[in-house]
Amino acid sequence: MVQQEQRMMADPYFSIDYQTQVNVCPLAEGETLPDAETLEAQIPAPFKLISEVTRIDTNNARLLRNLDEHAADLVDIINLQSRKIDLVLSYVLAGEDNPEHRYHTLSLGGGGFTFTSTQPFVEGCLARFKLFLPELSVAVYGYGQIQQATSAAPQHSVESLPYYCQFSALREQDRDALIRASLQLQAKQLKARAERRAQQDGPTA
Repeated sequence: MVQQEQRMMADPYFSIDYQTQVNVCPLAEGETLPDAETLEAQIPAPFKLISEVTRIDTNNARLLRNLDEHAADLVDIINLQSRKIDLVLSYVLAGEDNPEHRYHTLSLGGGGFTFTSTQPFVEGCLARFKLFLPELSVAVYGYGQIQQATSAAPQHSVESLPYYCQFSALREQDRDALIRASLQLQAKQLKARAERRAQQDGPTA
């Protein structure tokens, strides 16, 4: 519990509860964290591609907000084209998912992610990870340090343990993408919660 509190105090980024697939592979003995240049060279092409597409989509969204209502058809066309590209990229990224190292997250944010495993990880070990968020067109490759975590989430079973992967080597643009994704997920969750509350309360007189 003390380790968990220390981690939360040291992590300046908030986390959002979210389940998605992640590959986590501990580094072999003697392996060390790469520098920025080496990390950039290691990142698989599909991860770089989806990062660039997401950057372009973000810029397009800013431009589209400045258009008037007569540009609605153009906005729809651009969004459809973007959706088609996202589907193709999701298919390509599926080839990067290694079932041998596949786990599922409980939460994620700009500082790291929590996941569950039925196999124990060595406390403090370094690991290579591939994080997949197809719903948000985000995929991140990087390195992190694994720590045992405490979680009150009901998703993990008695046989599995929660771990926290704190980012150790990550491109800043990928961290920014995860922060934006966390905010989008939070907005969706808050909206869904408000809608459920409204349905439960029913119509007012």
